[in-house]
Amino acid sequence: MNNEEKLQIYSCLKRQFTDPGLYKSSRIYDWLFTNGFTLENLGYKSFEELCEDFSDVFMFQENKDSGFVLIKEWQDGESSLSEGHPADSFFGTRNLILNDDIIEMTQQSLYALTKILGNNFNVQQMKQDIFYRFEEAKQADKLDFLGEKYVFPIDYCQDGQLVNGIITKNLNSYGKSLYFSFEKTRIFRNLSSVSEKKSSFPEIPAEEKTRIFDLLSGNFPMYQPLHMAAVSKFLTDRGVDRIKYGFGKMKDFLAHMPFLELKEIILGGVPQILITINDYKDAETKEYTQKVSEQDNNYKALEFGNLNGMLNTEKTFITKAPSHIEKKVPEGKLTDFCNLPVKPMTILERFISESGVAVDFYKLSDALSEDFETARLNGTIRVYNGKIIFPCRYKKSDGTDIELTLKPSAYDGKEWFLYYVDTFVRENNLFLMNCPKQLEEFAYISDKQEMLSSLASMAVDEEWDFCGQNSYYILDRYLKHTFSKAAFEKKLCVSHDKDFSAFNTGLVDKRYDYIYACFTRIDYGNAEWKFAGFCTEFSSILGKHIAEIFNPLPSAPVYFARNDDLIFDFIKYLHIDYESLFKENIQRFPLDFLYEQLFDNQEARGIVNKLHCTNAETEITALYDRIKEIVGSNSRLSFRIQNCLKSAVEIAKKRVKWNYKTAIPAYYPKHSAPALLLPLALADEQTPDSVLVLEITRLGSYQARTILSLSQAYICARLVCRLSDEWLDAKELNLELEKDEEISNGNY
Repeated sequence: MNNEEKLQIYSCLKRQFTDPGLYKSSRIYDWLFTNGFTLENLGYKSFEELCEDFSDVFMFQENKDSGFVLIKEWQDGESSLSEGHPADSFFGTRNLILNDDIIEMTQQSLYALTKILGNNFNVQQMKQDIFYRFEEAKQADKLDFLGEKYVFPIDYCQDGQLVNGIITKNLNSYGKSLYFSFEKTRIFRNLSSVSEKKSSFPEIPAEEKTRIFDLLSGNFPMYQPLHMAAVSKFLTDRGVDRIKYGFGKMKDFLAHMPFLELKEIILGGVPQILITINDYKDAETKEYTQKVSEQDNNYKALEFGNLNGMLNTEKTFITKAPSHIEKKVPEGKLTDFCNLPVKPMTILERFISESGVAVDFYKLSDALSEDFETARLNGTIRVYNGKIIFPCRYKKSDGTDIELTLKPSAYDGKEWFLYYVDTFVRENNLFLMNCPKQLEEFAYISDKQEMLSSLASMAVDEEWDFCGQNSYYILDRYLKHTFSKAAFEKKLCVSHDKDFSAFNTGLVDKRYDYIYACFTRIDYGNAEWKFAGFCTEFSSILGKHIAEIFNPLPSAPVYFARNDDLIFDFIKYLHIDYESLFKENIQRFPLDFLYEQLFDNQEARGIVNKLHCTNAETEITALYDRIKEIVGSNSRLSFRIQNCLKSAVEIAKKRVKWNYKTAIPAYYPKHSAPALLLPLALADEQTPDSVLVLEITRLGSYQARTILSLSQAYICARLVCRLSDEWLDAKELNLELEKDEEISNGNY
């Protein structure tokens, strides 16, 4: 890599990773890939090789963990940084996630907003509610970007007017990237809907409504908001005359279409109309109109509120697919029934010319007609969502066929038109959709212990058993959960011939190369695959094979989206329902802790003594249920236990403040969510005996989900990274056999 390329890469990095520090390798790689810096273009076989060559900026940790890379400040590259705003790299994207790191919200504006809305929030609660409203607006497609700012609805104020949130780039160079403000609009809570004005206009013939529906559904996406100006111009250009039916405004004319839903919004202080095309059946117009009215009412009731309720309403709203989807593959020559517009034909012609083959429009159209007939005879025509897709004789750069897509036409004349030419080269990997099977169901494994032994010997030395075991218990659970996560993230890769599959175990060998689990296709009982072995890239026959058929190689599961979530943030609010935490997890609390807290209740203490002596599951459950009844009926006992839990949590937080590594990142399989683990010392203040699981909520706060035993917590934490903490050491932990089934199934 020459110096100019290094300067370009450094400039790209600084737009996203403004401060030097430790970042996840996958996050850096994805950012470079997004900006066009692929390994293939740069001439490297792996990201690790790129980092080693660019050691002025990249540096691995002392343990050579390639999962994280340190980005350093490069003095020679500082002059190459392009001038501009820090938010230039992400401002305007629809996938922006608001957090305290990137947006500045003044105390004064937040306080003023609480007074206008009258919600009695404090400043921190108001900030979290804004984050929630922003995310809600994205999900409900109510987030608008106007070139210089985001606009999204927050809530109605006390006088009934809607308040919009506004996010712009921060003009203060010393502040955060984005700045928040708000404005009152002219939208009122009880604004009469457009549909209520229909009665004062004449009725439009059913034939005209059907014609307009066919025009719009054939040329615009359905069930998506569209600007009225685009719809109005489209209809006017095709001879739809509103004046003919007694309408002076196109808005009133469109409001009379039972399949159109009109919604008035304010963007930047300017009123605008959005139109959504819904399904329409002429024979059921009356019933359909009633459903539209019901949806309008539900939508207003749910506005900026229960999104799930709105989605459920939409499910009952769709009656059937648009009529043009039912069309079949037509007979005859392609050019007889299909228009070939200039734009897609020019794209194909230019692509062919760049490959060194000269071709003109007429010869190209004849060739496509022949290819369509060949595809019909060979059965390679596909019909998907009302479109026809077929391969042609011309090839992409990777040697695969270019595919053409035909779509039904709404114009008079030919019934179809060439809609899309696919010349894009995709990754060689085929990904399985969310695989519902566990590893043992997915593949036949002849000797599981031998499989685990071979993986342990290949990977970097690590403790794979709890104290007193010799069965690779931890490794077995690790591999099972990693397989499930890889399948869920569509990282379980299958070759094109469907005879070979693999996934990244997330473990590395002594050279810190990823280890992959490989499988071959079989027909044996209920399994379709057979475990073939483990390998690293080019390390063996399997290693060479996996490198030949997968590009890129299978990537490891990702458990945390942001590096910041790996460290406990004291600014974030921590939600803990201590009463529920105790009742739902009473079997995971140390018996010594229960005995000590129940000192003034002889019946409860007697039950604890019985628990020390019995292994019968039904009896154990009944005894714990009785303790819950005793505590639930005695407020003094309940408060005592809750206060003890609060004290243990506060001590854990102090411990984290003293050493941030105390809060261990983990993956909580039951909720498929990232989490942080806090040690709780209940029976002995010096020795942790239980673990509190903290999930990171969508709004950025912490939610205490459950209590785990130390062995359960270790398995959850090991999924994320190798452990080296003094309070969670496998060599010092004993597996609690009564919880073995829960650990195995991930239901804890």
